[in-house]
Amino acid sequence: MVAFEAAVLRGHPAAGSIRTAVLAPHAPAVAVLPFDEVYRRHAAGVYRFCLSQLGDAALAEDVAADTFTSAWAAYPRVQPDEAGLRPWLYRIARNATIDVHRRRLRGGRAIRALGEQAAVPGDVETAVAQRAELRAVIAAIAALPRRDRVLVGLRIAAGLSFADVGATLRISEQAAKIATHRALGRVRRQVAMETDR
Repeated sequence: MVAFEAAVLRGHPAAGSIRTAVLAPHAPAVAVLPFDEVYRRHAAGVYRFCLSQLGDAALAEDVAADTFTSAWAAYPRVQPDEAGLRPWLYRIARNATIDVHRRRLRGGRAIRALGEQAAVPGDVETAVAQRAELRAVIAAIAALPRRDRVLVGLRIAAGLSFADVGATLRISEQAAKIATHRALGRVRRQVAMETDR
């Protein structure tokens, strides 16, 4: 055993992969993505989530940037695996958007910026109808309780799976599915009432 330990301590090439097992037997072998790859894969989704929660494109950009700044600072310490990466990022984004809500006045500035992102159709009548429907959807989402807005934002705007929504909010996948379905049902009913007027 002494010869093996000496080879490991000298850095023998054949012992390199064994070094971790001998010197740190409990350390899990976790493949961690380079942070630039994490950013490349998740920046657009985090931005869309922030936009869905804040309703202001410029503010959403700032909060998304703050999210990745915080994630970058914590990344070497946390080293999330592939399965835990998205929920971890979206928890950071969710907390950042909650902080913004705490700081800013709550005066009807829901998620109007989503309207700015809609494609403009070819004819004016269709554009007017789409804008009216979009305003109704935005108003319905803005009227939701905070938790429901977060559920809709994570599922629809960020495009997360129910498993990732659940992991982000620290609830089960089934609870995320049921709660999101109920929140979207509220949005649909509210939009239907608005368009029937």
